[in-house]
Amino acid sequence: MRRWTAVVLFLIIGTTFSGCATSQQAVVWPPLAKATTGTQSELILNDEYFQVAHREIQNAKESIYLIAYLFLLYDYQEAYSNRLLEDIIGAHERGVDVHVILEYPKPEYMEEEGPANQKVYEKLKAAGIDVRFDKPERTTHSKVLIIDKETIIAGSHNYSFSGLKYNNETSLLLKDSEKAERLIGYFRQIQ
Repeated sequence: MRRWTAVVLFLIIGTTFSGCATSQQAVVWPPLAKATTGTQSELILNDEYFQVAHREIQNAKESIYLIAYLFLLYDYQEAYSNRLLEDIIGAHERGVDVHVILEYPKPEYMEEEGPANQKVYEKLKAAGIDVRFDKPERTTHSKVLIIDKETIIAGSHNYSFSGLKYNNETSLLLKDSEKAERLIGYFRQIQ
């Protein structure tokens, strides 16, 4: 009798879990609630960020919002951050509405020639892009890219040589228009 009870329980549990896997619902155990996983997402690890951001910026049709803690330029043109800056300026030139917030340059915290983010600010401003710094007394540590009010890339990647090439970094791409609208609202209130 115990053997048949174990077999029946095994079949019930197996059927329950296999049915959830095909219906794209998360399994919560004990069964307290069901959560759907309809949001499209892509995990971005380490140096994968450049390819993903490059692709999404190049495909932007309406708008780009970028919040960046660190956005550095380098003497060699092929640096990933230089290329992403070119992508952003190129998007603006083809009619995409571009807005950028950068962390206010604080030279006392940066080990480089001149304050970080200043060169990028100047290049974006010269291209006619809406760019501004946050307030000097506030730190904007966010790293968020929002494209066409739907695609979000958020995580730990700075736009620097190390951040895009060598560091252990994690970011996530989400396709979610509600969260994108909320982040655009957040962007607008940053000072």
